[in-house]
Amino acid sequence: MKKYIWFLIFLLFFVSSNILYAQRDLTNTNNTNSNQQNNSSNQNFKINADAPDLINQFSNPTSSQLKTFPVDKSVNPDKYIVGPNDLFNLSIFGFVNQTIPLIVNLEGSLVIPSVGEVKVDGLSLNEVKSKVIKAVKKRYYSSEVSLNLSTPRSFLISISGLVQKKIEVTPLTRTSDIIGSIFYDTLNVPQKTYRIRNGREFFYPEISLRNIEILRKDGSVKNVDLYQYFSTNDEKYNPYFLEGDYLKIPFGLLTKNYLTIEGAVQLSGVYEYNKDDNLRTIIGLSRGFDTDAETDSISIFRINPISKKYDVINLSYKDNIDYKINVFDRVFVKYKSDYVKNLSVSVLGEVESPGVYPITFKNTTIKDIIEMCGGFKSTAYLPLSIVFRRNDEEYSKKDTLEIFINMRTNDLIINEKDKLNFERDILSRRNRMVVDFEKLFKENDQSQNIVLEDRDVIYINDNKRVVYVYGQVNNEGYVPLKEDADYEYYIEKAGGYSLAADKGDTRVIKFNSRGWYKVGETKVMSGDFIYVPKKTPNEFTQTFSLIATTVGIITGLITTYLLIKQTK
Repeated sequence: MKKYIWFLIFLLFFVSSNILYAQRDLTNTNNTNSNQQNNSSNQNFKINADAPDLINQFSNPTSSQLKTFPVDKSVNPDKYIVGPNDLFNLSIFGFVNQTIPLIVNLEGSLVIPSVGEVKVDGLSLNEVKSKVIKAVKKRYYSSEVSLNLSTPRSFLISISGLVQKKIEVTPLTRTSDIIGSIFYDTLNVPQKTYRIRNGREFFYPEISLRNIEILRKDGSVKNVDLYQYFSTNDEKYNPYFLEGDYLKIPFGLLTKNYLTIEGAVQLSGVYEYNKDDNLRTIIGLSRGFDTDAETDSISIFRINPISKKYDVINLSYKDNIDYKINVFDRVFVKYKSDYVKNLSVSVLGEVESPGVYPITFKNTTIKDIIEMCGGFKSTAYLPLSIVFRRNDEEYSKKDTLEIFINMRTNDLIINEKDKLNFERDILSRRNRMVVDFEKLFKENDQSQNIVLEDRDVIYINDNKRVVYVYGQVNNEGYVPLKEDADYEYYIEKAGGYSLAADKGDTRVIKFNSRGWYKVGETKVMSGDFIYVPKKTPNEFTQTFSLIATTVGIITGLITTYLLIKQTK
């Protein structure tokens, strides 16, 4: 019995040993296969052994690092100069794809984990990209590497001029941005001053816009001409800023440094002069030619320092585009003599086709236009037809001023009442043209066939068959026309004279000419006015003056008579 027990114990031990041995072999086999797979993987990707350590040191970019801002164009990698605080993205593609944010430190270097420090200050963007990629590839030779600028740095520059200060800019900031944000900011005092002082005919800036200088820390000078920049889009007239720049913005001084361009250009006026100006730049300043410009007939009026008179220089834009312009020159671009002006008149009232009609310059008459309209309707009433002329408002103001100035040399205005009447007459001038339509169309009187001007208005009236009675009557208003009736008929229909009426000074005012006539001198017609003035009693001073004058005359006559009699 004991033998069987020992045999069973031995058998269990043997089986257990074989199971443990088999498990160990399986484990070793799995480990071997795993290592082979890892080695195979390493051979396929050829990734560096310390890549996991490098990846663990990377952090995702924050929201502030992803900040964007508007730019006028993409960065030129050959011209962009790298400096402290520029933010880059280093991208590695291979076994693991990862983007690493890097910032240029204050010493001008990029510190790259597991690669080291790369000096980049003062290099162009292309040079930095080449240098950094070369350094990273030495360490991670089997991966694809790229470096991109994500956010430009900001720095301070100094400004001298109307404003003395330091201002924060970026390498993508231009002088035009500084001018817009500092000098002409609506919250800035210089803007208020600019608006107050420059309510003039031409544009007179207080600061220079064409003779600005940027002094670089290396001693070089960049000239800024904002007019040229916006007319040509050439960056050399409006360069980007660099660290250490000193921006000098002088005053405009248009009274001492200017030129003038007028005539057939888009924006004539007085402009600041620049020593490099030529015919091309001046036309650019004025925004180019008008469509009716004669580009082969450009005149420059230049003061002769000896004779103190203007010398006239005639140029062609095509042949003399680089002709040098001097300070104080006056440039005039002539208009084409045969261009067609956009002129028109309005025809209203009793014509077959009222509306706006084109006319030619100084060549279209009233008859021409009426024919274009299809003629008169049967309801047209020629005695009440009118032509209005819209004279230039600025011309009318100046003309009225000249008439007022000439009051001093006349011999008609001798007292305050005459002056008051004259001023009223001047200010109430009307734009009516004196035209007798009846004579023109019934008698063919060509003296009435006036030549029309741009924006004239022709109104062909119908027969109103009314007369307007107003003034010192009991019931002023329109009275229906009665053929061959005199003025008394209309006054009676208007309720008769009021108590204050001056019957002897009643007047008939003609509709078309607005002429005033004494009653009985003209026939009352449709559309006319009858005016009854108010009787005005003489003031005591006037009565006393009249009596004194009369007494003086009588006394003089008596004295003369007595002297003659005594002499005899």
